Amino acid sequence: MSIPNVDRSAIELALTAFDRELRFREAWQGWENKKSQRYAISEGGALYPPKQIVSMATGLAVSDFSGGDATNGYLEERGFEVVRLPNERAQVEYAEPPSFSLGRIYDRRTDIHDPFGGSRQSGIAPSNKAPAIFIFTGDSGAQYGYEDRRDELGMFWYTGEGQLGHMEFVRGNLAIRNHAADGRALHLFRSLGKGKGQEYLGEHAYVNHRIRQGPDKKGQERNVIVFRLVPVALLDDEDAGEPDDDVDEQAPANLEEARQRAIAAFQDFGGETGKAALRRLYRRSKQVKDYVLLRAAGKCESCNEPAAFNRKDGTAYLEPHHTTRLSDGGLDHPRHVAALCPTCHRHIHHGLGGHEKNRTLMEAIAAKEPQE
Repeated sequence: MSIPNVDRSAIELALTAFDRELRFREAWQGWENKKSQRYAISEGGALYPPKQIVSMATGLAVSDFSGGDATNGYLEERGFEVVRLPNERAQVEYAEPPSFSLGRIYDRRTDIHDPFGGSRQSGIAPSNKAPAIFIFTGDSGAQYGYEDRRDELGMFWYTGEGQLGHMEFVRGNLAIRNHAADGRALHLFRSLGKGKGQEYLGEHAYVNHRIRQGPDKKGQERNVIVFRLVPVALLDDEDAGEPDDDVDEQAPANLEEARQRAIAAFQDFGGETGKAALRRLYRRSKQVKDYVLLRAAGKCESCNEPAAFNRKDGTAYLEPHHTTRLSDGGLDHPRHVAALCPTCHRHIHHGLGGHEKNRTLMEAIAAKEPQE
């Protein structure tokens, strides 16, 4: 049976519906890793099952039309990118994470998207070549009710994407909220105007978000997502941050309890503002570090040698390392954080062959972490 003719917007609505209704259902967990899946739509830094999306967009049952070249060609005619999936797709083979200098001006096309991919028009552009999400702010967003700003504590309030109707947690908005669990760094740039380049404002981490009311492109009132992002530079010191006086938390009883606390941090989208929000982020980051250090059991997770010395409290001295990023501040999922001796840590960041050493480390951590 031939596929009914629909335009690109119908496919886009199906992508949004998949994110909202199906992506997190058990039946669709890890669909792209199944050997029966050979292709995927690559859109906004996420992958989508081609036949399911076409079925949702056209109303035609999946069993009533052919996949493969027929479906792929149908999608490509409407401007979508279809990629081949390896039969055994353990994880994306990313290039080395991008490195930018704070305050430097970059050309969006040649310095950002040509080497690392991602949409050249979107305000939120997940990379398909590196573990990164590029987000762009500027004065032009004011016409759509965007009010990006940095507050007195250094946190950046960033308005999500979507010009018509309610903003939802799909595509770019979903990518920002889940960046830590996905092991992707958030790189924030400020547009200086047409032809003037993008000023790099640094790597940031998602704290939480709020929903406010505001007009869309047509002047209709709608829900607007506003993200609170904190510069990773504020979080890269393990002794940084103010103690959380409101929480008297006992140490975890065992490794599994420590892991459950760390995982729960990614489901805890509290609505605190100001210093309370920063305290929550410090606490969440500490829970991940505590678990990773317990998982290492006193040995470097790269060279497997015992820590060279102990801290003053008697615990082994190992340093948390973020395997998918160049910096080591902020919050990441435990599957993207390792506990390393200082020598291995410096080797990965600064030594010859560091990228290859880091790749081996990622495989070792993947073997340790339960598959979810």
